[in-house]
Amino acid sequence: MENIEDFRKYIHANPELSGQEKHTSAYTIETLKKLGITEIHQGFSMYSFVVVINGKEKGATVLFRCELDALPIQEENSFQHRSIHQGISHKCGHDGHLSIMLRFAQKLIEKPITKGKILLFFQSAEETGAGAKDAIASGIFKQFQINYAFALHNLPSFPLHSILIKEKLFTPCVESGIFELTGKTSHASEPQKGINPAIAIATIIQYFDTLTVSDKAHKNYFLSTPIHITMGEKAYGVSAGKATIAYTFRTWENDTFEQIKTQIEQKVKQIAEAHQLTLSINWVETFKANNNHPDAYLQIKRAAQKLQMDIIELEKPFEFGEDFGLFTQQYKGAMFGLGSGIDLSPLHSADYDFPDELLETGSEMFYQIAEQVLSID
Repeated sequence: MENIEDFRKYIHANPELSGQEKHTSAYTIETLKKLGITEIHQGFSMYSFVVVINGKEKGATVLFRCELDALPIQEENSFQHRSIHQGISHKCGHDGHLSIMLRFAQKLIEKPITKGKILLFFQSAEETGAGAKDAIASGIFKQFQINYAFALHNLPSFPLHSILIKEKLFTPCVESGIFELTGKTSHASEPQKGINPAIAIATIIQYFDTLTVSDKAHKNYFLSTPIHITMGEKAYGVSAGKATIAYTFRTWENDTFEQIKTQIEQKVKQIAEAHQLTLSINWVETFKANNNHPDAYLQIKRAAQKLQMDIIELEKPFEFGEDFGLFTQQYKGAMFGLGSGIDLSPLHSADYDFPDELLETGSEMFYQIAEQVLSID
């Protein structure tokens, strides 16, 4: 196989957005086949695919997940492997996560684990929250009796190679709402003859602000973040008759979010009706809370100890959304963090680049976890 760092840099230079990872998927599959991988399931969900590696003896089944997609961000780096696509780049490190999985596959070929079954899930569309949901809904995983599921994410601002672990809640529930308000346009000199949504928008914004509990230590932590607001057109003789307001909401647990979500829908409907507006609500980019199972958490901790990694026990969960939460709802699953450097640029920033030093660290962690779990009688 080509050098794993060269593979990562090729993927970085050729990024594809969520649900559009055709070349990324095909190139990775081609590389896996060169390693000697023969059982690959694809075509069940976007460009996601599953690699199956069987041991000689029956045993547990362990799933490992990585992501394929990039972000709609213009890269500011000038290095040789910078993105060749305008406005698209790997600014979350999925190129690194994918390369870790490829290196893990190589290790499994070089040093086979004789017992059980390993599933390597290469997932489309994590960034939009659609990938895990679509793959699970396809039924692809029903043919496997999955005992454990694991994933990792690189995390800047933590020491390079450190392993970040936390039992139970690791990432929150996150969902975005798009609220469309339709009234009636009129001449700007006669606004009373139309129905302008401006006051309704102001009322909704004020209401969303009352929901925010920004203290992350509070059990009722809830964050309302304005994302996009549009109203009317740049036609100064016309009083606006339509508006769209988009917010992202997040809280720690799924049940809490569903309760507040119902309240939001009821309140916004009341506001719309009070202003004689037609309302349409569309919820998008859903990320369920990622709750690490105690058994899976212990497997990660033991692996890090075995490899003599620097372990950081987190006191609080992270605030970003992660669709691996759908897997931890169904299986004994857990996600861990991989420290990518104190001084590394933040995730989703235009000058971020995944550190190649982590490729071996991540793949060693995956291999050690697999070896531990599959050795259980």
